[in-house]
Amino acid sequence: MHNPYAEVIWNDANIVPSASHMHLGNQSQLDNAYRYGIRHFPISNYYPSVPYDADTRLSDFRLKQWWPASRDGHRIDPPIDWNGIIDWQDELDELYRTQFPFEQTEPVYSAIPHDAILSHNAEHHGFTNTQAHICSPGSSFASGTFDVHNKFRLNEHGFPVGYGGTWQAAFEGMIGGLDYIDGGGITINHPTWFSKFSDEQVLQMLDFDDRVLGIEIYNDYSYKRDWYQKPDYEAPDEPEQGFSLKLWDRVLLTGRRCWGLCVPDHSAAGGGNWRGRCMLIVNDFSEHACLKAYRDGSFYGCLTGEGPRLIDFSASETVVSIRLDRSAEIRFLADGQVVKTVTGDQASLDVPQTNGTAAFVYVRVEVEDREGERLFLQPVRFEG
Repeated sequence: MHNPYAEVIWNDANIVPSASHMHLGNQSQLDNAYRYGIRHFPISNYYPSVPYDADTRLSDFRLKQWWPASRDGHRIDPPIDWNGIIDWQDELDELYRTQFPFEQTEPVYSAIPHDAILSHNAEHHGFTNTQAHICSPGSSFASGTFDVHNKFRLNEHGFPVGYGGTWQAAFEGMIGGLDYIDGGGITINHPTWFSKFSDEQVLQMLDFDDRVLGIEIYNDYSYKRDWYQKPDYEAPDEPEQGFSLKLWDRVLLTGRRCWGLCVPDHSAAGGGNWRGRCMLIVNDFSEHACLKAYRDGSFYGCLTGEGPRLIDFSASETVVSIRLDRSAEIRFLADGQVVKTVTGDQASLDVPQTNGTAAFVYVRVEVEDREGERLFLQPVRFEG
């Protein structure tokens, strides 16, 4: 039996709101995420897919790119100054042509709050053998170029959009770039509504390495997007837009470890509040503790962060118990089915036994209050 919360010291635990997938490209966007509760910031920007920190300048990606590039399949080693490569300025629209030569810019973030923790992360894309988008909270791995929507025509001159290699090679790079041996990892972004993954594709990625943590089970950008503007769009087999809960349950039924993440994606950048958070349960307010919570699964996904909070959880071969700081509807799901529902601030599920072992592959818990907040706890997995 594996309980992801087993190491939590509940009477000394703190909950730190985070998100493994959020685009925050300037100070105003970071302020919006902070205003609505985020305190651990594994910011996942792209174009390029590079970790951002307190010293990051956009000009860093143009004047002193520190990761390799590829042109027509040939590697270009860093440092890379794009002023010395782009010799086709006359082909560009005036808005972009007049930006040459590139010059140093001010830092992206001018005022990091004192109680905000930034971690390395990025959203990687442009793989040659999948349409996946992948985040790697806690990894310094970098890929791609600064050229959003090919405005500087890098792609037309032999440079790939995004990573430009296989996802397997990129995963090796992300794992090799982890800042802590026991923290952070790889997440599979918006697997149903955007990436349209098959179960087999998800399983292949989860089996690649135990530092592939899991999938996004809620993505706010996918929830808000009007997918049906595309007349040929085929919705996934998920009853709620933006959610991937049916996929999650099918994966868990195979016995694999797969954490479920709730994220804002682009939604945290502005326009007020949003839905999608990962609530990290830590006994130490530090970057290491936050990233270790992602690795260990000692967190839960939620939508708003404003409803009930988890204050205790325990599990054994025979019983799974939960306690909240206020009353809500508590649902126990086992092997994809709701097996018990309780309204209150605590509840327990007796796990049926077969030949002395749990009769379920896994049990997970969902919580919902009257205001629409929903919590998605990580699964307890049984060996039997």
